[in-house]
Formats: sequence, structure tokens, C-alpha cells
Amino acid sequence: MKRTFSCLLVLVFSGMLVFSSAPTATAAEAGPFYVGLYGGWVMPQDLEPEDGDDVPLKDSWALGAKFGYIIPQVRWLAVELDYAYLAEQDIDVAGVDGDFKASNLMVNLVARYPEGKFHPYIGFGIGWSWGSLKASGTYGSLTGSVDESDNAFAWQLMAGVNFEITPQWSADLGYRYFTSKYTMAIGGEDVDFTSKNHMILIGVNFHF
Repeated sequence: MKRTFSCLLVLVFSGMLVFSSAPTATAAEAGPFYVGLYGGWVMPQDLEPEDGDDVPLKDSWALGAKFGYIIPQVRWLAVELDYAYLAEQDIDVAGVDGDFKASNLMVNLVARYPEGKFHPYIGFGIGWSWGSLKASGTYGSLTGSVDESDNAFAWQLMAGVNFEITPQWSADLGYRYFTSKYTMAIGGEDVDFTSKNHMILIGVNFHF
């Protein structure tokens, strides 16, 4: 918990430094397209199988990239193609060594306040996730090893603020909730389990 809180503070203060150092230029001259890079802290909930005990996971990190288009006729609405890599989330169980990770390709619809320099936003995305689970040891009645992967439908919710730095550059500070359900062979049986993740992200965008 202390590590998570410290990382959140670093992200928040980083965003404040970017915002406070920004010049007064407006991004009105920029075109409707943008590309961005982002990263931040991931706080996963337990892996939740349909049957059996939940599997607790440790915090991790994420890196991502996106390509977006702000619709000129509806300046408060944007569409994004978004890729995110969720790094290894170590299994937090005594006697078990392993982790879960995922790669996600999403299409997002983002509603943003179009006026001024600060643009609060909310968004919703759907897409596909590729998840991988590797583990060995004893957990409950199961003993052995797992090295499985699956791909599945995924969705996410987003909220945050975008801040104009120059006519071509902007920064983001936001929250994201991501979830997907995978099917993997564990203990000789196919098991459906759900991954849920809370993310605090900071990023930079180039508009053209």
C-alpha cells in the first residue's frame, strides 16, 4: 500500500510540474489528429475464477501508445486507437511463483470539454486483450505449474484531464479501469477467470 501511494504521488506531482511549466499558447492552430505515449501505475484486483479462490496480484506498471482524431464538426468528441502493455503482475501467494500480464488493443470514444486550455474528459473503449498466466507451486488443492495464454474481448472506462502545452503538444493525467475475461487450462480443466485493473496514467501527445 505504501508503494502504491508513493507512486501515485509521483504521478500527480509530475503532472502538476508539466501543467505549471506550460506556456500560454493555445492548441487551436493544431490539426484534428494526434499521437500519444503514456505510462503509469497498475493496481490489479484479484484474478477471479468462476469457481475457486481468487488469486491476489501485486501492483505493476503499464506503457501504451495511441492515435486519435478529434472530430472537427463535434469538437467535444474524439476517437482513438489505443495499445497498452500491462507488465507482469506477480502472484501474491506464499508458495506460488508466477505472474499475469496482458497486451490490449482498444478503440476508444472520448468526450472532452473543448474550450480553454484544460480539457476534462471521460471515455469508453472496447477491443481485444491477449493475457498470459505463468505460475508454479501449491495453491489450495492445486499443485503443479501453469503456462497458458488466451485472447478475449475487453472493455475499459477512462476519466482525466488533457492540458494544452503548445499549439502542437499536450499532456494527460488520467484514470483507467480495464477488464477482460480469459479461458485457460488449469489443473486439467478449462477455467474462466476475470482480470480487473485500476490505472493511474500520465502521457504526452503531439497534435497535427
